Amino acid sequence: MANGSLPASNMRAWLVRLGVLALGLFGIVAVAVLHQFAHLGMGLTLGLEYVALTCAVWGLNGFLFRRLPLSGLILLVFSAALFGVLFLVAYFVRGVLGPFVIDSAGRVIGLVHLVDLIFYLFAVMTVAGAGGCAFSRNIIYSAWSLLFAFMGVAGLYVFLGADFPAVAQVLIYIGGILVLILFAIMLTKQIGGDPKLTNAHIGLPAGAAIAAVTIATLTYMAVMAPWKVEPVQSYAPVSAELGKAFLLEYLLPFEVASVVLLAALVGAVIIARKEIKETQDTVLEQ
Repeated sequence: MANGSLPASNMRAWLVRLGVLALGLFGIVAVAVLHQFAHLGMGLTLGLEYVALTCAVWGLNGFLFRRLPLSGLILLVFSAALFGVLFLVAYFVRGVLGPFVIDSAGRVIGLVHLVDLIFYLFAVMTVAGAGGCAFSRNIIYSAWSLLFAFMGVAGLYVFLGADFPAVAQVLIYIGGILVLILFAIMLTKQIGGDPKLTNAHIGLPAGAAIAAVTIATLTYMAVMAPWKVEPVQSYAPVSAELGKAFLLEYLLPFEVASVVLLAALVGAVIIARKEIKETQDTVLEQ
C-alpha cells in the first residue's frame, strides 16, 4: 500500500502546484487588464500582481526550482525580488525601449516603399533558393530550393520590365525543366549509388574561393559603377521587339541554337536506345 500510494500523492502534489501556477499566471494577466481598462489603483494593482506572482513562483517551485527551498519567508522574499526585477524591466521596456522602437520603426517604414520591399523579398528569395540548391545534401530539397530561385528570378524580370523573360522563366524553367528534374529524381532508383546523398562538397575549397571572388567583384561593381538615375518610365511589352530581334538581327544565332538543341535531343535518343538494346541483349544471354 505504501508503494502504491506514493505515486498518487506525488501526482496530487504536482496537480496542485500546476493549478496554483495557472491561477498565478491568469491573475497576472487579469490584474494587468483590469488596471488598463477598469482604472484599477496603482497600489492595489501592485499588491495583486505580487500575490499572483508569488502563486506562480510557488507553482514553478515544483518543476523548475526543486533545489531551492522556496517556502514561507524565503518564498515571499524571492517573489519580492523577482517582482522588483520584472517591474524595472517592464518600466524600461514601456518607458524607454518601447517609444524608441516605435519611433525607429515609423521612420524606417516611412523610408521604405512597398515596391522596394517586394523587390528585396524577391532578391532574398532568389539568393536563399540558390544557396539551398547548392548546399543541401538532399536532392529533393535542392530541387525545391531551385523552385524558389526560379520564382525569384521571374519576379526580378518583372521589376525590370521584361515581361516575356518572366513568363518564359515560369513556363520553361519552372513548368518544364524543374518538373523534369523532379520526375527524373522520383523515377530513378539509384543516383550516384545513394539517392539521399548529393552535393558531397568535394570541391568546397575551390567553390568557396570562386564564390568569394565573384561576390567581391559584384560588390565592387555595384558600389563603384557610375549608375545613371533616371525617372521611372511606364513599362511596355517587349515580346514584339524580341520577336523582331530573333527573326531579323539575331536570326543566325537563333537557328544555330535550334540546331544544337536538335542535335542534343537526337544524341539523347540514340544513347537511350543503345542502353536499352544492351540491357535486352544482356537479359537474353542470361
